[in-house]
Parts: sequence; C-alpha cells; structure tokens
Amino acid sequence: MSSKRSKNPALPVLDDAYRLESVKGAEESTRDLAARLATTELRRASHPGRITWEPVDQAEPVPVPPTVVDGDGDLWLRDRGTGTWTMPEFNPKEFPARCGEVLTWTQLAREFGPLTALADDRRMGGRR
Repeated sequence: MSSKRSKNPALPVLDDAYRLESVKGAEESTRDLAARLATTELRRASHPGRITWEPVDQAEPVPVPPTVVDGDGDLWLRDRGTGTWTMPEFNPKEFPARCGEVLTWTQLAREFGPLTALADDRRMGGRR
C-alpha cells in the first residue's frame, strides 16, 4: 500500500520508515516487517498520548478502540455488532482489493499494521 494517500500527515507512515537507514539496510525478505516495526516506534515517539499496536500484536485490545489508523495512515472502523473492521474510504481504484474486505483485528494488524488509535488516551487497550 502507498502512504501517498495518507490523510493524517502528522502521524508517521510506512514511507517514512522505508527512508530510514536501518530499514534500508535490512535484508529484502525482512524489510517490510522492519519498516512496520520502525513505524510503530516513530509513532510512539512522536505521539506518546496515542496507543500504537505493532503488526505482531495479534490479541485484540480491551477495550477495543472504535477507530484506528493503519501503517499508511488510512482509517479503519470497527463494527460493534460483529467486531470486524472495514475501511470506510475504500475505493478499488486507489486501494488493493484486500482493503475492501471485512477483516478481523488479527488480519488488520498483521496485514496493515501498525495500528494507532485516533484518540490520545493511554487507558484504551493498555500501552502497546
């Protein structure tokens, strides 16, 4: 996914991490994960009041945030009835087809993480 469509420019995105020397120097097979983990740390450092979950955080937080921003800065909403996640601004011309699907927390975190809560509230889901 490309962060050029990020609507939250103050929040670090994957493209920011891909420019880091530590990520550039990672083996090609691990570069994506290195960028996702680096994005997690960049977000935690730049927005200490927001909770950011790593892409490897598979357990759904308690309480679950109603909205999160993915690694590219795109918004995802949680359906309270089903507990699944959707991208409200999905447009098949701009996003990969997978973004138009209904995902579980585990799928969302693994494929599009890190995930960051919109609210500055550390009580939500603990500090991760």
